[in-house]
Amino acid sequence: MIRPGFCERLAAGERLLLDGATGSELQLRGVNVSKGVSDSGRLGAWSATAIGDAPDIVRAVHEDYLQAGADILTTNSFWTNSFKLGLVGLADRAEAYTRLAGKIAVQARDRVNPDALVAGGMAPPHGGLEPVDPVDLPREFAMQARVLADAGVDLLLLEYIGYVDDCVAAVDAVAATGLPVVLGLRHVTPEGGMQAGESFEQLATALGGRRVDAILLMCTDPQTTTVCLARLRDAFAGPIGAYANIGYGQADPATRQPGQQFHKIDTGDCTPQRYAEYGRTWLDLGAQIIGGCCATRPAHIAALRRMMDGYGGSAAA
Repeated sequence: MIRPGFCERLAAGERLLLDGATGSELQLRGVNVSKGVSDSGRLGAWSATAIGDAPDIVRAVHEDYLQAGADILTTNSFWTNSFKLGLVGLADRAEAYTRLAGKIAVQARDRVNPDALVAGGMAPPHGGLEPVDPVDLPREFAMQARVLADAGVDLLLLEYIGYVDDCVAAVDAVAATGLPVVLGLRHVTPEGGMQAGESFEQLATALGGRRVDAILLMCTDPQTTTVCLARLRDAFAGPIGAYANIGYGQADPATRQPGQQFHKIDTGDCTPQRYAEYGRTWLDLGAQIIGGCCATRPAHIAALRRMMDGYGGSAAA
């Protein structure tokens, strides 16, 4: 049986459920995702080291999201690049870790739900600390895209990007694979634009004729995501979507104890049911792909699945 492709499913008007957070979920399951953190607050390799330290837990997280109803599984390759792994002395393992991340996700998909899609995830090496990265980002994204394509992913998710020029560089870096490309825009603002004040219209113009099969808003609180999604819908003609951060941030350095994780998790009143209500609003606004970012868990994805299965809104264009 041939699995329907990502673009074909979108073109048919299908609404797709992306999985939830991996890094914060690994943290909740006891994995140290704080290796390489500096005293100045620079985040280290984060979830990347889990590929070597806890591959079975990574696999379990993937399987739990599939069992919760996710249509798209994201590889744990967010920062399996040589820059981030270099912070913990593992720069020479970047390709191997990226390949294993792809293999684990594909195997989990094949075991639990062969109809699901696997997205090869990657994020800028410097984590947005540098506004534009003309060297490391293109090099690392090209490597990760090539390795993940070889591992059998169905699409590429270029996420946690906040600047127009970096979006363009990222899309160009992975184009040689020929795989569908999804952009994940981080830290959008209550004013309805990108993190540094650039507009979605500027992004759409800069992307020109490049292949971008969908644009998603991510790693932003649900309320701001809702405001920005309407703006994105007006600026970008292709499929749109969202996956929000519901309470994952830096722990207070003044109170953080030795050995404590760099991040704290506090989801407040954003229960799975409440998150599903946000998801319904995003569908009403035209989203065709929704899921969860930081601090969301399999229960949040299961709640979105139930909502989507009963959703009565008009089909996406």
